[in-house]
Amino acid sequence: MAENPYHNPITEHPAAMASITYDGQSFLIDGRRVWIVSGSVAYFRVPRAQWAARLAAAKHAGLNCIETPVVWARHEPRQGHLDFTGENDLRHFVQLIAQAGMYCILRPGPYVGQGLDLGGLPPWLLAVPNMQLRTANAPFLEACSRYITALAAQVRDLQVTSPGAGGPILLIQNESRWTCGHDDLARQYLGELNRYFREAGLTVPTLNANELWQSVEGEIDAWSGFDNLLAMLRQLAHVRADQPRLVIDFKLGSEDVWGRLTRREKGPGLVARRLAEVLAAGGQFNLSPFHGGTNLGFSAGRLSDDPESFRITSNDQGAPLSETGRPAGSFGLVRRLCTFASRFARVLANLEPARHPVIQHPGAVAVTAAGKPVGPVVVHAPGSAGSIAFVFGSPDGPPAREPILLLLPDGTTLPVHLPDDGLAWCLFDARITGRTQLDYCNLSAFAVLGKALVLFGAPGSRGLLSINGSPLELDVPAAGSAHPATIEHEGVLVVVCTPAQIDGSVLTDELLYLGATAEETGVGGPGATARATLRVTSAGEVFPHRASPERAAGRVSSSRRGSPAPPAPASAPAKRAPASPPRAPRAELGHWELASAGDHAAGISPRYATIRGPATLDALGAPYGYGWYRVRLVGGSGRSRLFFPHAAHRLHLFVDGVPAGVVGSGPGAEPDAAVTLKAKGQTLVVLAENFGRFSEGPNLSDRTGLFGHIYSGLPVRLGTPKVLGADPVDAMAFRAPLWGVQRGEATDPGRITWTITHRRKTPLFLRLGQMPTCGVILLNNEPLKFFDQAGIWALELDAERLGRGNNQLQLALLGPRGVAAAHQAEIARAVTLVEGEENLTTAAEWAFAKWEPPGSEAFARPPKAGAGKTAGPAWWRGRLEADESELPLVLEATGLSKGQLYVNDRHAGRYFVSTGAGKPVGPQTRYLLPRPWLRPGEPNHVVLFDEHGATPAR
Repeated sequence: MAENPYHNPITEHPAAMASITYDGQSFLIDGRRVWIVSGSVAYFRVPRAQWAARLAAAKHAGLNCIETPVVWARHEPRQGHLDFTGENDLRHFVQLIAQAGMYCILRPGPYVGQGLDLGGLPPWLLAVPNMQLRTANAPFLEACSRYITALAAQVRDLQVTSPGAGGPILLIQNESRWTCGHDDLARQYLGELNRYFREAGLTVPTLNANELWQSVEGEIDAWSGFDNLLAMLRQLAHVRADQPRLVIDFKLGSEDVWGRLTRREKGPGLVARRLAEVLAAGGQFNLSPFHGGTNLGFSAGRLSDDPESFRITSNDQGAPLSETGRPAGSFGLVRRLCTFASRFARVLANLEPARHPVIQHPGAVAVTAAGKPVGPVVVHAPGSAGSIAFVFGSPDGPPAREPILLLLPDGTTLPVHLPDDGLAWCLFDARITGRTQLDYCNLSAFAVLGKALVLFGAPGSRGLLSINGSPLELDVPAAGSAHPATIEHEGVLVVVCTPAQIDGSVLTDELLYLGATAEETGVGGPGATARATLRVTSAGEVFPHRASPERAAGRVSSSRRGSPAPPAPASAPAKRAPASPPRAPRAELGHWELASAGDHAAGISPRYATIRGPATLDALGAPYGYGWYRVRLVGGSGRSRLFFPHAAHRLHLFVDGVPAGVVGSGPGAEPDAAVTLKAKGQTLVVLAENFGRFSEGPNLSDRTGLFGHIYSGLPVRLGTPKVLGADPVDAMAFRAPLWGVQRGEATDPGRITWTITHRRKTPLFLRLGQMPTCGVILLNNEPLKFFDQAGIWALELDAERLGRGNNQLQLALLGPRGVAAAHQAEIARAVTLVEGEENLTTAAEWAFAKWEPPGSEAFARPPKAGAGKTAGPAWWRGRLEADESELPLVLEATGLSKGQLYVNDRHAGRYFVSTGAGKPVGPQTRYLLPRPWLRPGEPNHVVLFDEHGATPAR
C-alpha cells in the first residue's frame, strides 16, 4: 500500500529518537523512505490567526511538508531583545505544521534573502564596529551564534530526531544562495554556522541552496530554478550520486517591483509540466512559494538587478494559493500532481536514477515543415517499487485528439488520451494494497484511499488498467458529469473521475468528498466538504454525502461495467438543493478625518531635536520607514541644483514648508533638485525614506537616510569613453565574498576609460545607473569599489584621490574577453559625473524628528477645500465597518499616491499607485486588509499616510 503521506512525526516515534539518513534516492526515517512534497509558507507574511487555515490549504493541495524561513530581524529587532511571542511565535507555527500531519523544512538563516529588507538580517548589525555581513567576520559570527542559540531553544525538541514525542522538523537549511567561489571563506563561514546549529541542538540533516557553488562537509546540495530541471537533476544524480535530489526553490513566479509592469506569469499547464519533469528525474520539490502572503509593514526589500527594483507589498508571485488565501489558477493542476506524489511516495522514493533511459527532452519543441509543434514526449522513470511513464504533450500546441500509444515490454500497446492540460502519468507494477498490484494503467493516478484507487483522465476517453493480472476497461465520465465511474475489481474500488471532478474534491486520511467547489468555498475546509455530493470511504464504499453509512439504501452501488455512479435511490434522503455561493461581505469605509503633517514639513514641529550633523536613519533610531531632517541653511545665491550624494533611498524636499520635489530612486524621483537659495537663509526639510534595503547582492550594508552633506553642483561632461588594455583585476582579491564570482576570476583586460581634467579642490561624484554586469571602478589604476547590476547612487572622488590635471577613470567588467567593448555604449549612457561646487550644509543647523502615526486627538474633519489634495504629506483616518466573514477584504487605493496603510494600529504595508504628479505607478492597486485584524460589529480604523497629501475620498 502506498505510504501515508500524512505521517505525523509527533506521534510516530513517541518513545525513542528517530534517525534520519539519506541515499541517492530519498530520505529515510528509521529506514523507512520519505518523499518530500513541499511548499513554502512564510509565517511572517500571514497573520497568526490564519496560519492554521493556510496550512490546511497546503495539506488539501497534497503537500506533506512545509518550508518556512526564519527572519532574524523579526525575532531580534534590537540587539539582545529576543521575541518569539504573538505574531513571532515560530514554535506555535511549527506545532501547527505537526498538527496538520506534515513535515517541516526550517530555514534559520541567519541570512534568508526572500526579497526582504536586508535579506532578513536585523539593521542593528550595521552599527556594530568592524561588522561585515555574511562572511567569516568575528562580530557577525558572534551575533549569529547568540541568535542561533536562542532560536534553537524554541524548536530543538520539535525535530523528528528529538527524544520523546519529537516533532515535524525534518531538515534545516544553512544560509541561502552563498554563491561565492572562495572555498576557504566558505569553510570558515558556512562551516562555523553548521557548528553553531549542532552545538545548539539542531541535529537533523542540513541542506544548502548554493547551486553547487559551495558546500560544507555533510550538507545536502539542493537546487533552485524552474526551467530545464529534468536535465539539471539528471546531472545532479551523477555529481551527487549519494544524495537525494531536492529542488528547494521551485520558482513559481517573479518578485514584482514598483513601477515595473507585472512580469508574465507562468501558466498553470507549464507549472504542472515542470513539476512533472522534476518527478520524472526522481526529484523532490518545494513550491516557492505555495502561499506568498503579504510584505507586511516595512519588510519588503530591494532587489539587486537594477537601481529601481523596490518590491511591492503583495508577495503573491504566482503562488497556487493567492495572497487572499483563495485558490489561484494553478491550484488545481498543482494539487493533482502533488497529491499523486505524496500518495504514491513509495513508488517515487524507490525510483532509481542510475537507470534513467535516453529520452527526447520534453522542453525541446520540434516543429513540422508547416511550423506546427510536434509531440508528445514520454519519459519513463523505472524503480524497484514500480515505474511511471510521464507523457508530455506539445508545450505550444492544442491537446492531441488521438491517443498516444505506449509500447509495453510484452509488445502490447497502451493508448493514453491526454487531458486539455497536455500532461498524464501512467503507473506500472505499483502496489495498491498489501495484496494487490496495479500492473498498468492509462489514466493518471490521484490517490490510494484504503481499498479505493482514485484515477482521472480525459473526459469521455476509455480507461484501461490491470490489477493482479486481471484487465479492466471502463469509461471516463463525460465532461460536466456530476459523478465518477466506480467499479469494484480484484478487491479494489476503482474510482475514475474527470479532471474537473478531481479539482472539486476533498481528500482526507479516511474519506474522499466529491462535488466540493474549492473556488467558492475555500480550499478543503468545512465549507468545501459541506458542498460535496458524494463520499468515498477507505473501506471502498460510496455514499451520497450526508447519507448515513449504516443505511444500505443510501449506498451508491458499483457497476461492473464501469458506468458513472447513479444518484441515490428514493429511499435515501432527498437531494439537497445546491448551496448558494458565499454572501459577499458587507464593508463600509468612510468618515475620513485629517491630521496634517504640515508642521513637520515646515520644520516647526516641537518634536524636532537638534543633532550634530547628518546621520543615518538607523543611528537616529529609525531603522525602518521614514525620518524628518530639518536643515537651516545660512544663505545661498539664487537658483541652484541640489545634489545629495550621501543619501538613500527617496528624499521628499520642502523649502520653507513648500514641496520642492522628490530626489532619489523609484518612480517619480529625480537625481537632483532645482531650488532657489535665498541670501538670508531658509529652512530645508527632508522627509527621508528607507524604501527597502537590498535583499541580496554586495550592497547589503548600504546606509539609509541623509547621512552626508548636501552640495550644489553641475554635471561634468564625460565624453565618449575608450576601451583601453590594462592588467586584469582579480575581483576576489579586492573584495570578498562576491556572489557569482569564482576565486581568481579576473576582469576583462579591456577597460572602459574616461580621461577627466580636474584642477579644483572640489569633489566629484560618480553615479552608475543600471549596469549590464558587475565589475570594479578604478581611479588612476587604483581599485575603488565593486559594483553590480544595481549600480551606485554616488561614489565620492575627493581631492585626496583626484590628482591635479588629468585623471583616468575606468570600469573593469567581469566577464569574457571583449565584454567591455560589447557594452561600451550602454555603460556610457549609464554613467554620470557631478562636481560638488559648494557644500551647503557644513555651517547649517541640523535637527531630526521621528516619523510616527499621530495620536487620535490629532485627527479632525478636513476642510471642504481639502477634497482633492492637501498642501503636503497628510495622515488620514477612516472608519471601517465590516461584518463577520472569512472572505478577503481589499482596499482599492484609487486616488491615493504613495504611502503607508494601517488597520487598527497594525501596519499592513506600503501602497504606491501614483507619483506626486499623478502618473500611475502600479503594478499593485489593491491592498489586503487582513481579516484577523478587524473587529466585526465594532468600528475599525484605517489610517493612511499619503506622502503627497492625496485624499482617500475616492
